[in-house]
Amino acid sequence: AIGNDGPLYGSLNNPADMVEVVGVGGLEPDGAIASFSSRGMTTHETELPFPNYGRVKPDIVAYARSLSAPSNRRQGTCSKLSGTSVASPVVAAAIALMASAVPPERRRDVVNPASV
Repeated sequence: AIGNDGPLYGSLNNPADMVEVVGVGGLEPDGAIASFSSRGMTTHETELPFPNYGRVKPDIVAYARSLSAPSNRRQGTCSKLSGTSVASPVVAAAIALMASAVPPERRRDVVNPASV
């Protein structure tokens, strides 16, 4: 989750502001970046040889406004949740599915374990 401190540019939260980390932002139902979703550029990798210094985040986005989820207050009911933490599990599952398509003996060559 990249954070819910938007819409100001430069509102990224650690560790999502790191180059090697997949920063997940939030989308509104109409497809626009959610007003609360943090955004900005990577800031921590300032030394060479980091060619990606200054990469714009979020890296990927998923729906993050008013999503239904099981309630922890009343059994059998749902609550509406919003935030980049709601979007992150969807993205993590998609990345895991894509990584599972890579043969196990090649996985470390193709997938950066630090980013997954």
